[in-house]
Amino acid sequence: MVRKKKQNWTTFTEGGQKYMICQHCQSAYCKTDDSGIVAVTCAHCVIKRTLALKPMDKFFAKSHRKTGRPPGWQWMKEFVDKDGKVYHKGKEQPELKGTLKPTKVKPPKKRKKLTADQKLFKRAADYKKRLKARKKNK
Repeated sequence: MVRKKKQNWTTFTEGGQKYMICQHCQSAYCKTDDSGIVAVTCAHCVIKRTLALKPMDKFFAKSHRKTGRPPGWQWMKEFVDKDGKVYHKGKEQPELKGTLKPTKVKPPKKRKKLTADQKLFKRAADYKKRLKARKKNK
């Protein structure tokens, strides 16, 4: 069996820091330790090789697809989908398909955001109520 000849990559030391040339593009120099490092790959080459395996849009693709059902539908006692499928606590009931009307879901109430002054006055009013309740109990 023939042994592969070990290739030496260009290195130099500057200010006590060792630099080595990238083994793929052979144009960028990377900082390395003084330990027995044989070859280095620069960040640009790593990104290129990674994107060659899997495109960028696949890396950041959403894994969760929307079903069109409202949030918390699986905890409702009974939920009827638009296409007539009936669910009891998230479990589909195929024998009831098409027998009921679709469930109407009310959108959640919009809460008005309070300013800092309004929050302060609300907390003061709550505190006064607690004091009154304490006095009544004594």
